Amino acid sequence: MPQNTRRLPWTGPNGEAEYAAPGEVDDYADAEEAHVINTARNDARYALSMVDRPDVSPEELRNLVRMLVDHVVCVGRVADMREERLSDPAYGPAVRAIEKALRTALPTR
Repeated sequence: MPQNTRRLPWTGPNGEAEYAAPGEVDDYADAEEAHVINTARNDARYALSMVDRPDVSPEELRNLVRMLVDHVVCVGRVADMREERLSDPAYGPAVRAIEKALRTALPTR
């Protein structure tokens, strides 16, 4: 990953990762990440409702599985990108402060 850049949730024309400096397209990239996650959740609900219907064909179920696999790959990519941003030294102090606050606020078992 190029230094001081953010990997974007889409790829270039040849499938390569694209990067931008912080602030350039953050809002759009954040919205795209949220869209990927929400679409996966909605389609997972739809797939679950289709599984129990007796009129759904094996071909329709195969298509649902393909769609869900695509979503898992996309959500995994979003998770990787978020982990990269949280691992960035610029975010380190904030991440540690949030972790400490959560550990303090949440009871231990």
